[in-house]
Amino acid sequence: MKLYKCVNHGTILNEKALLTGSHAGHKLIEYLDPKDQKVYKVTIAIPNEGLVHCEAYDNHLVSAMRLGGMQERWRYEQRNPRYEFSWFTAGHMLTQMAREKLIQTAILAKTDFLIMYDDDMLLPPNMVIQLLEDMEQYPEIDVVAPLAFMRSPPHYAVMYTVKEGYDPVRKADYYLNQWVIKYPKDKLVECDAVGFGAVCIRMSMVKKMQRPYFMSTSATGEDILFCVNARKQANARIFMDTRIKLGHLGDPVIIDEQYWEKFSKEQGVDIPDSKFKYSIDKYDIKNKYNSLER
Repeated sequence: MKLYKCVNHGTILNEKALLTGSHAGHKLIEYLDPKDQKVYKVTIAIPNEGLVHCEAYDNHLVSAMRLGGMQERWRYEQRNPRYEFSWFTAGHMLTQMAREKLIQTAILAKTDFLIMYDDDMLLPPNMVIQLLEDMEQYPEIDVVAPLAFMRSPPHYAVMYTVKEGYDPVRKADYYLNQWVIKYPKDKLVECDAVGFGAVCIRMSMVKKMQRPYFMSTSATGEDILFCVNARKQANARIFMDTRIKLGHLGDPVIIDEQYWEKFSKEQGVDIPDSKFKYSIDKYDIKNKYNSLER
């Protein structure tokens, strides 16, 4: 027999008790035994450069307060699955090293998901929840990032294609990354790499990777390097959700989608077409491998 919990009073009811009508009009949720509930641990990590603008500081405080409230609400309502959050920061060091320390901390904490965001990003109120919902709805996703843009001109979105090859002279693999300038708007899009202005990583995938995860003297960004290695070592699938829109604090403007569209129009930026095999409202992610045409 199913059990229900009255959100108004906190009482546990069976189906027979519901027929009395004593809780008519109240919000009822299905009650699950604690041993049947799935609780995911989420580590939120910030590689802090130490130059946090007040706008970002306030924005991040509001985000943390909102998540704290959601965590308690989910616990009370017995959302299944539900999420519990912990925060870690690392700063005053190379960003590559900060990310390396943060992901190793998440491994030691036996976390299920790692969410990183930079200290100069403005987060939409539901960013963390939306990223987790993407992961929850599509377990095939290993890395997903919201839409973010470069701080400096030409302010491209940090979504990339990657061309890989082998250099017979150096006897070493190489890869070249390029921006996706004309990206699909308001879609969940599979790509080769994303910038880590903010990102959600499924930690079960990381267990298949080799250390170091981020630390490198390579000229490319540590975020692109992580994505390339994740695809090589763990067959990871990487996405950007362009429905979730970040603001990147510049000087003095905020670089977001609205600013990029105005900038590209005023500067006459050439935006070549990009062909995509995948769009969330057209294809089934579970049955078809979809990626950017290269």
